Amino acid sequence: MLVNGGGVTCSYFEWLKNLGHVAPGKMTKKHEEKSQMRLLEIMGFDVSKHQGDIKGASELDIVYSGLEEIMCSAVKENWEFA
Repeated sequence: MLVNGGGVTCSYFEWLKNLGHVAPGKMTKKHEEKSQMRLLEIMGFDVSKHQGDIKGASELDIVYSGLEEIMCSAVKENWEFA
């Protein structure tokens, strides 16, 4: 049941993406890049030399992250119930 839930969850992500006509990664990518650059600047790193190397999460990274969060919670709830 839980294994099937992973596929259903990814289908849900696709459905949400199609409803909004926007990929999830496009909503957060630039924000993440700027946050990473700011953190590196605070740590004293010269980001001007490496701006092209700093990239936000890809759409696939965001899907995997969301899937991991949902599935880990589901497994924990299932074990508690069992």
